[in-house]
Amino acid sequence: MKIIGITGSSGSGKTTASKILSKELKAKTINADKIVKQMQEKGSEYYEKIVETFGKEILQEDGFINRAKLAQIIFQDETKKEKLDKLTYKYVVEEIRKQVKNAKEEYIIIDAPLLIESKLNEICDIIIAVISSKQEQIKRICSRDNIEEENAKIRLEAQKDNEFYKLNADYIVENNGGKTDELMGRIRKLVQELQQM
Repeated sequence: MKIIGITGSSGSGKTTASKILSKELKAKTINADKIVKQMQEKGSEYYEKIVETFGKEILQEDGFINRAKLAQIIFQDETKKEKLDKLTYKYVVEEIRKQVKNAKEEYIIIDAPLLIESKLNEICDIIIAVISSKQEQIKRICSRDNIEEENAKIRLEAQKDNEFYKLNADYIVENNGGKTDELMGRIRKLVQELQQM
């Protein structure tokens, strides 16, 4: 079994890259953001701890967490971001490790924005960082999350820059827009290298 970690800051295109890689390698993909959403369901221990930490004002009328509101809070306050990250490392990382342990596939992909900070990189054989220009990332974040450019910039400022990923990854995949075919070509080339290892 080979465990591949894919990381990068918001809007870099890491999830698109991990989908292509997963298809090429017939790999099992563990997506940290999806696990976060599942584990934030009303009534879970993770949900209760988030509400306890940030207050009921982060809840929608139906009692579910308003993810956009929570994101706005944490990306404007480093201390609050650290508090949420700490909870995420405890609950989400534990779940990811469990899923990796139970996996039977030859290749496992962990798609996680905080792969390195959460120390999930320590269980990976290979780390791939997907990087993009700030302008491209802002454009993608605004489109994906339906937020203003100023809020997208605040989010990016609260995250690690491209240099951090370059220093902590085995492979770098540049994803500066253009056609999906170009990204696919870069990943296929990377797949050939991985399969020869």
